[in-house]
Amino acid sequence: MGFLRAKPAPADEIAALRSALAKARNPASVPNLRRRLRLGQLLVENEDWPAAERHYADLVPALTDVFGPREPNTLAAWANLAWCQTSQGRPAEAIPLLERTAELFEETWGARQPATFKTQLFLAEACSVAAQYEDALTVLEAHVDYCAAELGPAHPRTKAGRRRKITVLRALGRYEAAEHLLSDEDSLCETDEERDLARGLRWVVRAETGDPATAIAPLRELYENRQALAECLATVLLKAGHAAEAADLFREILIEARGRSALVVRSALARACVESGNPDDAEYSARTVLAAGAWPTGHPMVLGLRATLARAAAQRGDRVDAAAELESVVAGLRAVLGEAHPRTVQATGWLKEC
Repeated sequence: MGFLRAKPAPADEIAALRSALAKARNPASVPNLRRRLRLGQLLVENEDWPAAERHYADLVPALTDVFGPREPNTLAAWANLAWCQTSQGRPAEAIPLLERTAELFEETWGARQPATFKTQLFLAEACSVAAQYEDALTVLEAHVDYCAAELGPAHPRTKAGRRRKITVLRALGRYEAAEHLLSDEDSLCETDEERDLARGLRWVVRAETGDPATAIAPLRELYENRQALAECLATVLLKAGHAAEAADLFREILIEARGRSALVVRSALARACVESGNPDDAEYSARTVLAAGAWPTGHPMVLGLRATLARAAAQRGDRVDAAAELESVVAGLRAVLGEAHPRTVQATGWLKEC
């Protein structure tokens, strides 16, 4: 199967495959198709999204001709093509492709196949990148219910689906539902590490609904033993007004972070910088994330970055333009998330400060 993996790929293997394929007399022979599948995986692992998209767009027709439209590698190539589109902030192109690919995987190879599950998660992520959170939640609810029924509530695939569902519930501001899921997650943890990670995230959700200061001490205690909880602690510190300490933690996390996760962390760093009175670093981080083009215009992530840039401008005394930009941000958040959503309320407060 040709699905993407997480770790970076060695440049020498990419170069060797490209060299071999450049000399190939028949690029559509089965051995060369296998090489092309491997090259696609490596391009995705290195997050070279434009090259990976071009590669899969060229590869899919050849796979279809040789193996057929429903063969697992053909379907995986379609899914990876859609993932490249999602990763470049074009989920509107990816969503219909992923819907059809997930449907074909299930029809042809069965609902319990790993590739079927993976494609469903790709679809949910594409919906989230499109800020279609209700659609993402619908996909994830069906996915989690099926996994729980067929594989069991403690199966790794069920747990992975629940964690994604928690992320979407938080994006929607449905913190009580997220905490309820985390409560269930705690009871299903099989190791102390899993349990600590679930509890750390639960403290973040509680901080999002109440007084974040009360979550700092327990998260510090958990963080002493679990460095993976650094982002949870930094998030709560930022919410509690300890922006400078949060910024330091976000910088440490960025050393190891990759992909969309790194962009999310850098976005939080931008906000921590502006709230600790460091507009230069705030602007640098915010513009770096925006330049990546990982979310479409109008997504809450993009709107939040625009708000950070506006607040940095206001700190330099450009309050008129900052206020105009924040008005646009508030209008965008109202359209996507609604008037009462915490992020809309927060941005409205920033606008009043101008």
